[in-house]
Amino acid sequence: MKAFKITALALASTLALTGCGSDSDNNGNGPNTPNVPTKPPVDNNLTEIEQAKEMIRTAKLFVSDNKAVTESYKDVSDILTEKQASRLSYTFEVPNSLYYYMQKNGLSQLNAADIIALADDEEFNDTLGNVALTPENIFVANLNADGQFKLSGTTKVNVEEYNYAYNPTTDRYEEIINRDTFTTAFDGFENALVSNTNSASFNGGIGFKSIKIGSGADAVTLSSNKGFTVNGQFSDKVVVDDEFDLNDINREGITLEKAIVKLGNLKLTANDSVIEAKDLEFAALDISKKSADNSLVVRTIPYKLAITGQMTKQKPKTNVAITLNATANDADIKNFLTVTDAGNLEEKANKYVGMTIVLNMKGNVTKEGSTTIPLDFQANLERTARNVIDLKGLKASVEGKELFVTGKSNLDNNYDVVSTQFTVKQNKASIELKVDANGDFVKDKMGKLGDIMVDGKDYGDLMDNDGKITAKFKDNSLIVL
Repeated sequence: MKAFKITALALASTLALTGCGSDSDNNGNGPNTPNVPTKPPVDNNLTEIEQAKEMIRTAKLFVSDNKAVTESYKDVSDILTEKQASRLSYTFEVPNSLYYYMQKNGLSQLNAADIIALADDEEFNDTLGNVALTPENIFVANLNADGQFKLSGTTKVNVEEYNYAYNPTTDRYEEIINRDTFTTAFDGFENALVSNTNSASFNGGIGFKSIKIGSGADAVTLSSNKGFTVNGQFSDKVVVDDEFDLNDINREGITLEKAIVKLGNLKLTANDSVIEAKDLEFAALDISKKSADNSLVVRTIPYKLAITGQMTKQKPKTNVAITLNATANDADIKNFLTVTDAGNLEEKANKYVGMTIVLNMKGNVTKEGSTTIPLDFQANLERTARNVIDLKGLKASVEGKELFVTGKSNLDNNYDVVSTQFTVKQNKASIELKVDANGDFVKDKMGKLGDIMVDGKDYGDLMDNDGKITAKFKDNSLIVL
């Protein structure tokens, strides 16, 4: 049952901490977001007591499978080795360094011959830092008058990292030089994140067809057919160049009306894993207030995060698609949120900002013993009042068996979750559970968490004995979770 508590409370807490909710009907997540799940049909072939036991058995499977899924995903950010992560970082420093050098020196192009000729140039080497380049013939960088940068071709990247380590023999800290050499191939790299044009709107982006780093077992490949785009609208004209700073334009009385960042089909391939972000969208806007000294107090508020992705791994064998959509109503943010002189956010009296969260996971995960888990999970949450977040529906398919959960979290005036109640259902069986402000199950003096009910009849108790969760049924049988 812990898995239910974690899922419901984690998602609810995310909503609360974000300061979400709605006084508006315009808070949909878009056409690609799954609808609120509905309770699965009843299996009338089971007796009522078997329905009670089946619900608990399914919950036990859910807890077990949840551990396997967690194990598969806990290292998702660590699919790169330390060496690969370092090489990836240095790879993206290459176009940045070339861009800054070209901009500073008024150059429109640097080709392989130019870079080789600059090998002993102090300014060029200072710009590259601890990196040296040995480009192939077709390697070329271009920079136009409006600040758009393009790079293509292959180069050898030589890195020297300087560290100090204590030597007990000499009783001194001595310099250690770590060297690494690898090739990086840029195909269609473009950076248009700056502009020299003075305008109230900005459209830019960065993208590439592919970036291939290293070779053999250490190879890392990034590919994209869209890259990401940035679209911004400001309250007055601005220049989004290298010196652009949102805080600076805020001090000038200019605010961000809306900014939308979109990413399409970015794929990372390394070792035995493939992670693909098929679509990602992030949106934010400014709300502001003039303080007593006539200065502008501004807060930038993110109001949408939507991502569709997929992860494939060989060990443990995993193929899972994920959809996450957290969307607040931007009109509510503008109308119902205010900024204090101290820069804090407050909701207007009797108003609240609209937001919904949808999480959907589907695919297959392998747990110990090479058992394949068909994963099918979805949760929909919505803030339905200033201090209330509803779990509209959580449906989990567990090895062909389905659980359905609804619930409600209550918030205090600081948007902290103070209590949660939710109901777990399967067929005609159900159990109501409560969680306190510390995230612990509420139990009575005897350790009972809740009654296991079927069609309004009591068929057993869910007990917590010193952390050991046990279902005890009226026929005296037990199921330990």
